[in-house]
This record gives sequence, C-alpha cells and structure tokens, in this order.
Amino acid sequence: RPAAAASAASASPYALTALRAMASGPASGGHINDELLAKLGSLSTQALIDGLWVLGWPTSHIMGARPLTEGQKKLVGRAVTIQFAPARPDIAADKPGGMESPEYEAFELVGDKEVIVMSSVGPWESVGGDIKFLRLFQRKCAGLVTDGSVRDTAVLREYGFPVFSHSTTPRQGPHVHQPWACNVVVSCGGVAVRPGDAIVGDQDGAIVVPASVAQQVYDIAHSREEIEEIVKAELTANPGPPGKFYPFMSGKIKAESPLGKLLTSKGVKFMHTSARPGARGSATPCSPAARPTRSTLGARNMSSYMRTQAEYDKVLSMFAEHKACAVLRTPIVGACTPAMNAAVAGGFKLVEFTLTTPGCLDSVAEFAHRTDVMMGCGTVMNIQDAKNALEAGAKFIVAPVLVPEVVEWCAANKVVCIPGCTTPSELYKAYTLGAPIQKLFPGVAGGPMWIKAVSAALPMLRINPTSGVEIDTAADFLRNGASSLGFVAPAFPAEMMKNGDWDGISATAARIIAAVKLA
Repeated sequence: RPAAAASAASASPYALTALRAMASGPASGGHINDELLAKLGSLSTQALIDGLWVLGWPTSHIMGARPLTEGQKKLVGRAVTIQFAPARPDIAADKPGGMESPEYEAFELVGDKEVIVMSSVGPWESVGGDIKFLRLFQRKCAGLVTDGSVRDTAVLREYGFPVFSHSTTPRQGPHVHQPWACNVVVSCGGVAVRPGDAIVGDQDGAIVVPASVAQQVYDIAHSREEIEEIVKAELTANPGPPGKFYPFMSGKIKAESPLGKLLTSKGVKFMHTSARPGARGSATPCSPAARPTRSTLGARNMSSYMRTQAEYDKVLSMFAEHKACAVLRTPIVGACTPAMNAAVAGGFKLVEFTLTTPGCLDSVAEFAHRTDVMMGCGTVMNIQDAKNALEAGAKFIVAPVLVPEVVEWCAANKVVCIPGCTTPSELYKAYTLGAPIQKLFPGVAGGPMWIKAVSAALPMLRINPTSGVEIDTAADFLRNGASSLGFVAPAFPAEMMKNGDWDGISATAARIIAAVKLA
C-alpha cells in the first residue's frame, strides 16, 4: 500500500482523477422482500409520500413520469435502473454493444416483481420502443418508469405492463443518448433511485420508496390511511367542515381534540412513534373497532393539479383546429366577462384572461364550465400563479416570458403551458422543457417571413405569435408556419372597450375568424 500511494502521488493529474473515480458507495440501499413490497403496493402514492414526509425525508415523486394509459393497472416493483449518457462519438464507440448493452443486461434482471427505471437525458428523448420492450413483456416485467419519452405507443399498450413516462415521441434515441450503466444510482425525474428501491405508480404518478426505510414508511403511511378513512366515514355520516379533524400532524394528535375523541370512540389507540431524533412522529392505530374499509368507503379522492392525457390532448386539438385565441388585457374594471362574451359571440373558441386584468380569476371561474370554448389564463409568472389559475378553472397556462420552473411544473402535471419567447433559442428551450406550444411575444418581432425561416429550421415547434398579429396579416402568419395566433389589441380595440361597445367587439371577432379561415 505505501508503494501504491507513492506511485499515485507521482502520477499525472489525469491518473489521479481515474483513481479517485473508482471510489463509490454501494448501489443498493437494502432489500425489500415480496411481502413488504405487496404491502407498499396496497397503499396510494400520496400515503407513501406522506410517510416519507413524516420521517423527514425529501419528496420522492418522479416528476414528469405520468401514466401512459389512463386507467392502466397499478405499478409495483423493485427498481432495476438504467442510466443514459449524452451522445458522443467516443461514448457510442465504448459502450458495450449487442446483448452486452447495459439496457439488455438490465432487462434480463427483471421479472414480475421488478420495474425498469430509465434515467433519460431529456424529457422528449426516446428511451425505447416496441422491439426493445418486447423483451420486458416476455420477462413479465412489473412496469417501466422514465423521465424521458417512449415510442410505438399502441404496441406498448398492447404489452399490458404499466408505463410511466414524460410523454410519447417519434424520435430516435441513439443520436441523443446512449444506455451507459445498469443498476447504479440514478436521478429520474429529479429524485434519486437506487437499485432495489420500491417503485409504486398509480393515476397520481410514480414514486420511490427507499429500501433503507421501506418498513417505516409503510407503518406510518398505513396508519395515516386508516385514520383518514375513519375521518372520511365520520364526515360522510355527519356532514361538516373537514377542518374539525383534518389535516392532522402524526404523533401530535391530542386526546381531547375532536380527532382524538373520534379515534378513541372507534377503539383506536394512537401514540407517538418518532422514527429518529428530529424526525416527525407517526400516529399508529391499534386494534380498531368497526374500522371502515376501502370497499365500503371507496378510494379517497385526492386533490391534485394533474390533468389527464385526454384533457391535455383536448387543449392541443382545439388550438390545432381553431388557431385563433382572444387574449384580453384591460385595466377597465367590470369589462372582463362582457368583453370576452362578445368575442365568443363573434366566433372565438379559444380565449385567454390575463392576470393583470381586474377580475381575471372571477371571469376564469365563470367560464370554467362552459363547453363552447377552451379557456386559459395568461401572465402567469410563477407556480403559485399557475395553481391559482387552475383552481379557478383554467384549462391552459400562458406567460409573456419563459419561466423554466413554471413550464416544468406544468409539464409534470400534464397542463398545457404556452410560455413567451423572443428568439429561436428560447422557443426551442421552451419546447425541451415541456411546453407543447411556444408563444412568440411580441409577434411583430420578425413578421411572417421570420416565422417561415424558424419553423422550417425547427419543425417540431408549434409557434404562437401574439401581440403584433393584425387582422390583415393573420393569414400570412399561418401560411408561413405559425401553428396558432393570439389576438390582443386587434380583438379588443381600446375605444370599443372604453365605450363598452360589445357589439363592435363581436363584429371585430367575426372579421378575425374569417381572416384566419382564409389561411
């Protein structure tokens, strides 16, 4: 050892780097047996996230991994990981080929209790398609999770195992990334996954339960679900505000509190069971009398901003079909709803209320249940703005600038986000972050010929020029590659807004729609 140390000391910096690179912690954090795995799979992803939260661990929600098929069966299994590396000629040359490729090595490790977790280099990059994943079908794989995208959707659905991915894609993968390592610690959707961790996925998303704390997480999560079922049964039998019992802090339920008295009346003993110093406690119900079950109560309706694939696709199809969106931005109090009603009467099927307009969210709420229009909310500058808009009933989100965290949050929740961009680089960046439509703002910046040049070079974009598109240039923008258009001042002329000339706004809307149809 002294000789080796002396040799290392005299080695080049590159050799020292190579020696240091060999140091590594263990890939796996422990083993989860089949019985515990089944117990974890019996709980909702929300309950398991709660269990980790009580322990003081960070969230383990794999952001961006959404069910490929609505209503697909639940995903439960131990993780077998695949790490992708960005493409480079030497990486492609050095990667083991054929049957020795890391991905095929990983595939041979799976069975009906294992889930493949593939760490992609980007959300829209392909991690595989029907021929590769045929082997997972043959191995009776418990499922596949990736923060990238998958190909050959129809065939993949026929294979029958649950899939959670960012989206679907027609792209080839090898020119962008290469499978580089099997069963190592990976980052998938922003969270760490170690081989052997439990992966559970339902309609709310996919989560990781670290093997090292799996039993503790189950104990806490199971106890919390039982308490919540008792609370729901009580509120069903005796309707009232949930705040009387809920939410509750595990380990801090007081015997004299309404929840404490309710649990006591049901024969539930609750106690403090801190998992470790500084961790949050857990309430563990013991020997409950007449405990309600899921079969009698039904599954819990969990609050979420997540949209379904059908809702997501509906927004995109409306933009593809109707192309013209009325964008209302005005300082006039009380004009929001009547002005937009006038625009809709003139023919608009896509409408956007902006948060800088007085009464915006009230109007969003009024339009939320209308079936004759697709309504969104604009000037969304942060995630809280997005949440407020969605809670009011917005079906899509628009921003005047590119705010990456907003785009990523919307993509993770399957919400159509249309961020503002001014350059080809920003448009493409928005696309890679997960924005399916990219707003060119202001649209006058380059005119129709600019759109033609950019859309030809970047055909994957859906460019939406806004603020600067006039009635007489609308058709030119569309003919030259614009996917859809946003009309601000042309749809709501200042003088008409000032005078409350709603008939005039309806007539203007009809002219805009006619101009768009000429394209």
